[in-house]
Amino acid sequence: MKQKSILSLDNHFSFSGLSTFKTCKEQFKIVYIDGLRKEQESIEAYMGKCVHETLEWLYNPQNRAKPYITFDRICRTYDEIWVENWHDKIHIPNYRCTTDELYTTGKRCLSNYYNKYGPIFSEKVVETELLLEFTIDGKYLFKGVIDRLDQPSKGKFVIHDYKTGKRTKMQKAAQKDLQLAMYQIAIEQHFEQVDEVVLKWHYLRKGIEVCVKHSESDILNIKKQLVEKVDEIIITSNNLSNFYPKESRLCDWCFLWEECSAKSGSNPAMKAK
Repeated sequence: MKQKSILSLDNHFSFSGLSTFKTCKEQFKIVYIDGLRKEQESIEAYMGKCVHETLEWLYNPQNRAKPYITFDRICRTYDEIWVENWHDKIHIPNYRCTTDELYTTGKRCLSNYYNKYGPIFSEKVVETELLLEFTIDGKYLFKGVIDRLDQPSKGKFVIHDYKTGKRTKMQKAAQKDLQLAMYQIAIEQHFEQVDEVVLKWHYLRKGIEVCVKHSESDILNIKKQLVEKVDEIIITSNNLSNFYPKESRLCDWCFLWEECSAKSGSNPAMKAK
């Protein structure tokens, strides 16, 4: 007899969840169905988190009211965040770059950003790290966290997303990106007057920006894609055997080897120093 789906309309879905399902169905099951979250993280992820927290600090109300902020002050904040949050479960794959190299890369990301926008950071910020819940056509519940939301004028919004990885998404690919488009849908549901939404990716390693504006038909198509993707997850959850592993290069960044049916032992990563 067919097993009843263990997911329902009451479940919250996210871009990270959709991405995980596409990357590896077993990883999705372990994290989003079994609810297993580990404290381990890669040094790349840790660096990105520290850069994000530094930029969040940069745009707090007190700093936005200052006449200027020096880059040295930003670096001190980055250092404080790096040291304060460091823990013994940060790992780096054996063949990747060192902790010192990633730490320096984070500072270069901040330098690129500062050279483009500093020394005054007085943008009209609605909020940083903004958590929003929203629905797609009243059918599925979603949630997402926006790195920074600006409202330069009435009815106009700018969604900022900070990227610290090596890959840069060009205009054509950004136009098809679902993550920030989901955030636009959330903004349209949560704010009374939304006349224009600009989606802006900051690729901090290279100091590159990519901006996109979606038409009404674009958003309708994106909503359709999201519903189809969640429909697939719901159908898959009818039978737990459907959540099979998919091995790839991304396994090197996964800390679920002990739970994975395709692996044995722990991920061969060394502790960062």
